[in-house]
This record gives sequence, C-alpha cells and structure tokens, in this order.
Amino acid sequence: MCGIAGIIRFKDQPVDASEIRSLTDVIAHRGPDGEGCWISSSQTVGLGHRRLSILDLSDSGSQPMHYADGGLTVVFNGEIFNFAELREELKQKGYQFRSDSDTEVLLAAYHAWGKACLDRFNGFWAFALWDEQKQELWLARDRFGIKPLYYLMQPGKQLVFGSETIQFNYIRDFQREADAGLVSYTIGNCWGLEGLGKTIFRGIEQVRPGHYLTITTKGEINVRHWWATADHLVSVPDSYDQQVEQFREIFEDAVKLRLRSDVNIASALSGGLDSSSVFAGIHHLVTGQKDLYRLPKEWQRAFVAVFPGTEQDERVYAEAVLAHTGGQAVFVDTNTGNDLPERVISSIRSYDTIYSTPLFILDGVYGAMKKHGITVSMDGHGVDEMMYGYAHNVSHALQIEQSKQYTEYANDIRQTWLNMLQPAERKRQLNALRFSNRLSGFMKRKLNGILPGSSQSQSASNWFNQELLSGINLLEPAAPLSFSGAEADLYRTFHYSTLPTILRNFDRGAMRNSIEIRMPFLDYRLVSYVFSLPMQSKLGGGFTKRILRDSMRGILPESVRTRKLKIGFNAPLESWYEKELKELIRDEVSSQRFRQSDYWNGEVISDFVLDKTKNNSWTTSDCFRFWPVLNAHILLKK
Repeated sequence: MCGIAGIIRFKDQPVDASEIRSLTDVIAHRGPDGEGCWISSSQTVGLGHRRLSILDLSDSGSQPMHYADGGLTVVFNGEIFNFAELREELKQKGYQFRSDSDTEVLLAAYHAWGKACLDRFNGFWAFALWDEQKQELWLARDRFGIKPLYYLMQPGKQLVFGSETIQFNYIRDFQREADAGLVSYTIGNCWGLEGLGKTIFRGIEQVRPGHYLTITTKGEINVRHWWATADHLVSVPDSYDQQVEQFREIFEDAVKLRLRSDVNIASALSGGLDSSSVFAGIHHLVTGQKDLYRLPKEWQRAFVAVFPGTEQDERVYAEAVLAHTGGQAVFVDTNTGNDLPERVISSIRSYDTIYSTPLFILDGVYGAMKKHGITVSMDGHGVDEMMYGYAHNVSHALQIEQSKQYTEYANDIRQTWLNMLQPAERKRQLNALRFSNRLSGFMKRKLNGILPGSSQSQSASNWFNQELLSGINLLEPAAPLSFSGAEADLYRTFHYSTLPTILRNFDRGAMRNSIEIRMPFLDYRLVSYVFSLPMQSKLGGGFTKRILRDSMRGILPESVRTRKLKIGFNAPLESWYEKELKELIRDEVSSQRFRQSDYWNGEVISDFVLDKTKNNSWTTSDCFRFWPVLNAHILLKK
C-alpha cells in the first residue's frame, strides 16, 4: 500500500529524477516508510514510489521493483491477498522469488500470464508496469476502483500519472486549472464524476474501475475495459437458506484473506450493520481457527467515531457489538476542540475535491489508529451499494413494485423504507403519502441534494450559472441488459456513482494518515455472488441487506443485526452550522469573491445562507445543499 507517480515522454525527451521526486514528495503521507525513483535506460520513462510497509517489511519489498533481469519494472499501490497461493502456483512453473511480498508475485504473474494475470488477482490495486521489451507502460486499476489512479495526457509531449490529484500541481511547465463546468456540475451532483473517470480539473482523468491503459513512448495509447461484474455472474441455489450459507462461506474467506499482514490490524466500527459484521466476523473467525496465514499479533481493537449530543451519534450500537464480542475499543470524538473551522479549511484543501459533507471526520478515526500503532483498517464498505442500504434505492424499488401491482412485496418494501428514516422524517413522509402516491417525485423534492443519485436538474436553478452547465454532457453508463428496474439502479449505484465516490473519500482519509483500508465485502467473488441473487434475497422480509443479516445470526447482537434505522457516516452539519461553523459561514458568503463567483449565483446563495444563519433555521436538506458550495469556494480560493 503506497503512493505512486510517473512520467512517460514522447519524442525521446528525457525525464529527470527531480521531476519524479516532486510528484512523490507531496504524497509522502501515503508512504512514510520508504521512497524510490527509477529512470529507464532511454531516460524517457520515470517511475516513483512512496512505501507504506505492510507485507515483507524488509528492503526486499522496496519499489520500484525490477524483475526478469530488469526487463520489467513496477510501482504498485495495493494488495494482492491471494499472493501466497499464486506464488506456489508460479513456483510449480519454475519461478523463483527473493522476497516475501505480493509485489514480486505481481511481476512474476505478468511474466507468466501477461495482462490476463489481473483475472487471477484477489485484492485491490493501481499500478504502473514498464515492459522494456515491448517499450510499453501498463497502467491498471482494480475491478471496483478501490485504489485511485489519475493521469494527464498531453499529446505530443507526455503522460503523467499519480495517486492523488494534488500531485498534478507539481508537474513542470503545467498549470493545473479547475474546469468551471465540471465544478458547477459536481456542486449539484457530488456523485456524478468519479465512476465516469473524470475530475473537477481540466485534462486530469482517471483510469476507470475495471480498466487499464497502455501507452508507448511514441504516444500511442489504448484503453481496455477488462472487468464487468455483469460478465461474471454465478449460479446460486434456489433455496434461500442455502444462499445464506454460501454467502457466509464466501464472506468468511474474504475476511480470512484480508487478515494477512505483517503489521497491526484494527477495525473502523460505526455501530452500523456493515462495519459491525466485519468486526464481529473477524472475532468469530479468529477464535474458531488456528491456521490463519500471517495473522498479526494485534487485530482485536475497534476505533469508533462518536458525535456526543448530535443526531449522528451511534455509540450505543458500537458498544453492543463490543460487549457481544469481548472486543476492545478506542472512542474518537471528532466534535471536540475550538479549532473546527481551521480543520474544515485545512481538510478541504488537502482532500482536493468537492463533496456533500466535510471529509475531515475521517481523520479522527484513521488518525487515532495511526497514533495507536495501527497500519491496516478492516472496513465494511460496499454493502449499502449492492444490498439496498440507501433510502433512495429502496424508494425507487417501491415505485417499481407498486407499478407492477405486486401488493404484498410492495407493502413490505414500503415499510422497510419508512423504518430506515429518522422518526421526524418518517412522520413527514407518512403524512405526505396520505396525500400523494407519486412517491418518486416527492422523494426527489424532499431529499434533494442529500442522497446519492440526485442530479443537477433537481437543484434550484437560480443557484447556478446555467451557461456553464449547458456545456456539460456526462452520461452515466446504462446498466447491462441482464439487470432491470431497481436492480439496474443498484448496479449503477455500485459501479458508476455512489460507491466510486465513497472509495475515493475513504482512500484519501485513510492514506492522509498512512492507513490502509481493507474491505471484505468488495472481494470480487462476493460481489459477483450478490449481484447474481434475486432481489428478494437482498431486500425483503422487512429488511434491507437481508442475506447479510441472516448470515450474521448468532455472530452479531440482535439489536444490531435487526437494526432498521439508517444514520450513515456524515458530519452533524445542523449542529455545526448553528454553532462552531456559524461565523466561518457568515464571513465566507459575505465576501466579495463568493458573491461575485463565476461558478454560482453568489448573491442569491449568500442571501439565503445569511437568512438561515441569522434565524438558526437550518434543516438537514439546507445543510447538505449548501455544503458543496462552501466546499468549492474554499478549495478554489487557493
């Protein structure tokens, strides 16, 4: 797990080592344990690396790593969890190894199987591999985009790549600029760019999840889509009980693989079903087995973010999990201190993106882990996006089932959706449903700007410069034909909108603190299995994430396993807007720069915000609607 960077020049123009180091120095937080730089013999290719040591802590695991007498060179950010099994398979083919790292297995696997080696990897990665014989640079990204890989193509000159967009500020003779249209678009739809391979910066793109690209020193570039979940669906039993059993088996093996580490492991525990399943699953697995390969001595602790006195606090649920498992915990209060405005500003600039809620709350958990000697965090990401964990996916499913007149199932979904909401919101929704059956239109009005999937058109048009938006033509790919209705919506949520954005946020939050996140639910075998299940196995019986809940019977406390209220990991914006951030907000929206912005109608927004601030009349919807504007304003000021 690391940070990478590199340059490939066209027309025989040389790369200097100082250029590479300027790209890696700025991401030293991603790899504080070592650094490396390599320039090809022709001097037209340069690769850089910052190392976070996790597997094989010796110098044998350093990068850039060479193989086949120097014919292959790689910089690798990620983990191949099944590297031990692949290494044994490669040994049977005559390959020898000098390290105990997964990086060397990657190189040997490429030597043996070419680019098809990606199909054999179970893990996550973003890497650049130089093939001297082919005179080709290969940039590859994992199936779901867990690890980031950005690049800038300058035709006739060079291609530059890196792990974070902030690196592109340090390219020689290049001035990074925001794309005004994409900035305005992202303010209205924070979930819209990541899965499409775009960024808010002009010319800086991404190798998309499940894709790779190759490029030569002549500037010849080729992009290939090497993984699509729809092409890897599997047969599942007709019996739901057997489905639960198979799901549990795959999940436990995914956890088992991700416990392989030469450094300490902990869990980020929120008290929600997903993270609780990971934490309790680890305890269940480790206490029942003795043959776990390379299990570190430290794996028992949980780190819990708490927000005392706010609507976001879930401590009581986390404590139930800890009591059930006998686990240890460190509670992290991210709401303490008088420096909240300073932390907000600093984090916006370093996260280098626009989002719907402050991201520095991630620093609390992962920063605490680092202080306690932890390097790897086991997290529960991916479940919401493939098992109806969001209210907007459930409401869409309800709309579709009502149109089919599947009355019994539609009623089940309706009650499930209502139970996900906070009591006050549930009451409002029930009152509204008494007057209207047009649920989709109502949800769009009520939840505008809060939930993934909301689009620019749903935001108030007088907030934005419509001329900028008129030039934006971004189309989310359609779901494969094998998916329809609510299942197609879920497929898009997982692959193109919500999940890619969340993975970006958590990668930056964790790696800012030199922490690697491992996600058992994003084991490709589990993802393929879940998307092969019938809808009722994921959403039914009064529950979202149905099959996960049933697989955790006896492993989780019932209060958590059967919990229906959805809170989510967000900052308590209403509390902050009316207290700690009130002065910052008032000052920023009153500034000339804000009121005369080219990206939004500053006077309209400023008047709206000042009225809310004066009367302390912020609602949840107001808060989430305004935050991306404030986020963009502060980010673009620098």
